[in-house]
Amino acid sequence: MPASDPALAGAAAVALTGLADAYRPRPITPLMPWRYANRLVKPYVVTARGRQWDDQMVDIARSTATRQLEFDDAMGSVGLGVVVLHLGDDGIYLVVQSWAKDFQSRLSIFSGMDVDDLRPAPIGAAPCVWELEVLSHERTAYVNHILSADVDVDSWLDDALDTRPKPLPNGIPSGT
Repeated sequence: MPASDPALAGAAAVALTGLADAYRPRPITPLMPWRYANRLVKPYVVTARGRQWDDQMVDIARSTATRQLEFDDAMGSVGLGVVVLHLGDDGIYLVVQSWAKDFQSRLSIFSGMDVDDLRPAPIGAAPCVWELEVLSHERTAYVNHILSADVDVDSWLDDALDTRPKPLPNGIPSGT
């Protein structure tokens, strides 16, 4: 084990090593933008190894996300948002982020064992490392295309994170 700060010795160091050993990147799939009256949303699906998604799951998640987005609109959304449907090892998570006035965002998380039983996550729940990868990308896209540019919504929509394995010339996906 590499040398570390003494504050993280013992059980803490073992826990960190265990996390590092277990971590694997997960494919992030951008979906076609969801267009509503006065709102645009960039949806994503993140999948743990062995998990599969389909259009029906996305439709059910969209229904849950739409209710949250309507609430966010009433609370001062500027009409742009991001939704992450994450099929994890231990359940399903739905992260809904709306950009709001005064450089703020609203963030809501839903969780369940299946997409049709998503409920608000317990107080204090926060996005995991894979969901944060999407949100980090989306923060940068928002700054680059909306706040630092000429409010280029089309470029913002086109700036989507896609970490799916790319096929090699022989047709076999990379990373397999």
